[in-house]
Amino acid sequence: MCKPGKKISKGKLKNRTDRLLQSYIKLKYDNCWVCESPIDCGHHFFTKANSNALRYYLPNIIPLCRACHCKAHTQPHLVNPRICFIMGQDWYENLVEVNRQGVKANMQWYQFRFEEMQGLYEEAKRGREK
Repeated sequence: MCKPGKKISKGKLKNRTDRLLQSYIKLKYDNCWVCESPIDCGHHFFTKANSNALRYYLPNIIPLCRACHCKAHTQPHLVNPRICFIMGQDWYENLVEVNRQGVKANMQWYQFRFEEMQGLYEEAKRGREK
């Protein structure tokens, strides 16, 4: 992750993990789940600001194109019903339950999530190379 003996702040680790998550989503998915255009990013259905428990929980990350991602933030009533229709009631209830459990987002938690995301990214990368 970083050079031996060099410390990294929790904020930097969180940012690196966020970037790795986005890279993973871009490798794993080709098309927007709402309109089928090429994806631009992974959208947090439950926002990062409202839930650390769902920040790296993959069922909460929805592949969207730039236009649908903008709509998801500015006009969620145009995007969220489609996402909920695609994913279903059980998916939504699962997100609510995971969110209720909460999480203590300390340095160890971010380190674990970074390593987990690194593994997923490498696996997706190998899958693309085949």
